[in-house]
Amino acid sequence: MIALDTNALVRILVEDDLDQAKIVQDVIREEEGKGRKILVLSEVLMEAVWVLESVYQCERIEIADFLDALVATPAYHFPDYPVVQEAVRQYREKGDFADLIIIGKARKHHAKMLFSFDKNFQKMFPDFVADSVRNDDKATALKKALESVPG
Repeated sequence: MIALDTNALVRILVEDDLDQAKIVQDVIREEEGKGRKILVLSEVLMEAVWVLESVYQCERIEIADFLDALVATPAYHFPDYPVVQEAVRQYREKGDFADLIIIGKARKHHAKMLFSFDKNFQKMFPDFVADSVRNDDKATALKKALESVPG
């Protein structure tokens, strides 16, 4: 198995450097031909979405369509597949893709809450994201989380 970095993923999408895009496509075809999966980490997807939004000014719908197609392609392996799939679904409607991955991973690892000062994040997930402990359940969850941190 090989893994793709963000720049390789972006190259095959935007094809702004045709030579590099062809190299990436050839590598993917070669791996597929050998029956090997291509690893795509959620961190790579987060960075790719940021690059597509900020550098290439791609529209949300274009990015969501790309992500849907990528996630549906059997040649690619996503270690956090359910998290990525849900983040893509939610991203299509609204939200920051990186935040959606963070929420998904926090929940996957059974976090009771996510501490953040990001007001938009708090509005989108009011029962999970907080910048203070607002009730006994959250106080208990935060205390337990802090107690489990080594050091």
